[in-house]
Amino acid sequence: MNNINETLEPRWIEADESPWGIRIFDCRAVATTMASTLTQSDSAEEFVAMRSSDGSHLFGKRPDNAVRIDVQMAYPGDVRELPDRGMIFQASVLEEKWDIAIDDGVITFARSWTGSVVYCCDLQRKGGQYMVSSVVVSEDAIDDDDVFYHVHVVNYLLYSHVFDMVYPHPLPINEQLGEDDILMSSFSAFGNRGWFATLERFGEAIPDA
Repeated sequence: MNNINETLEPRWIEADESPWGIRIFDCRAVATTMASTLTQSDSAEEFVAMRSSDGSHLFGKRPDNAVRIDVQMAYPGDVRELPDRGMIFQASVLEEKWDIAIDDGVITFARSWTGSVVYCCDLQRKGGQYMVSSVVVSEDAIDDDDVFYHVHVVNYLLYSHVFDMVYPHPLPINEQLGEDDILMSSFSAFGNRGWFATLERFGEAIPDA
């Protein structure tokens, strides 16, 4: 990734040095080294039990108080052939924070520790691309001043978890986060795949090879 691998020191990387052409914050020092622990035995048992799921515990589920946001997002179809049904990302360790399942063109995103459904989106194969036209999120989670934050989270999860590509995750634009706050919130939300964070709201930028 150009010269950003020279150090893992947490820092802002300006757009002209970023593979995505946007300003990003490097979270790798924490994302790749921090360990997660479950202090409640019931949470630990729930996490372990869901590791053997075929995804059926997520089929048909939606976030509470769900609302739909119409979008137009596209992803490369040659990166991975997705099944019609089943788990398409399943956390194998505590540091992976998401479980993702697909069922008949609907993708469901759940927290791996609890099984709580956070997002859904549709996914259709059209020609050489996968297309997403809607994202479902809880209305309670939407900030009126940053409505599309959750769309960008879903975009990030598709790139990073489903298609296994390094991609920046969004930061809320209405929260005053110091560098330590960014590191901790990024790990809490995205675990060992939350390598880079950004305040930018941008399209489907794919870094140069």
